[in-house]
Amino acid sequence: MMLAPTLQKRWDWRAAGNFICGGSGSGLMIMAALLTLIGLHASGYALLASALVATGLGLVWLEIGRPLRSMNVFRNPRRSWMTREGLVATVLLPLGVLAFLSESTALSIPLLIMAAVAAALFLYAQARILHMAKGIPAWRTDAINPLIVSTGLTEGMGIVLIFAGLVQGNVAALFSGYGWILALALVFLRGAAWINYRYSLANNAPEATLQVLDRAHSVIALLGVAAPIVLLFLGKSYPAYQLPLAAAAGFFMVLCGWFCKYQIILHAAYSQGYAISHTPARGGGKPGPGLKPGWRLPQ
Repeated sequence: MMLAPTLQKRWDWRAAGNFICGGSGSGLMIMAALLTLIGLHASGYALLASALVATGLGLVWLEIGRPLRSMNVFRNPRRSWMTREGLVATVLLPLGVLAFLSESTALSIPLLIMAAVAAALFLYAQARILHMAKGIPAWRTDAINPLIVSTGLTEGMGIVLIFAGLVQGNVAALFSGYGWILALALVFLRGAAWINYRYSLANNAPEATLQVLDRAHSVIALLGVAAPIVLLFLGKSYPAYQLPLAAAAGFFMVLCGWFCKYQIILHAAYSQGYAISHTPARGGGKPGPGLKPGWRLPQ
């Protein structure tokens, strides 16, 4: 029997793809509603947001060994966050499509707001799916919830920045109004959530998990936090270059969110392993120290 923690193999890149696409799509839906309420033309993003969520769910469906049994996911809403995620998706997807189709009508904003509420529930359900996996220290920490939610919102805003040039006047409106400040706030929020997440696992995760997170930290700190902040301030200072600067900032916001979730779900997901509180002694001797293979000693 293996005492040391082992890397989980049940969830592969398709499961990670659900958290990546679903998080970005739900975050984009929420950002589209918020930006529309402050006067930007963002309801068109509802279709892309719905497509991303549907893509993530499709990847999970492909991962199932028996795809025809996928309807069983709806059988346990009282206890399963996967069931709740699926149920919310059945509301989110049609609302998103309807919000897009009614873009130029009076129903557009109410539908978009309802879709955003469903998207917020979907994003929270995704965070709770990981949090409830108690055998994986990298997932079960309470700090996973704000990290998954904040990175989903940041990715959604990043997608808006990437495609803002497709809508006449949106880039200028983002930097002349509160849009760029919202983007900065989300970058800072995700950075704080990432630091809190690493701190929560400092002495509460296997050594292999901590090594993965240590390697990922420089990428997330430089490209996911520092780069977008610098690019957004440059965009505010140099209006002639706002379009490429906004797109570059959005690219890093999205890329690092995807990188973060991919590392956590696939590479840092080591099991708890086994431990003993003390080493048994022979005869009447004193027991020795405890043993926890694969774990870093408390600092």
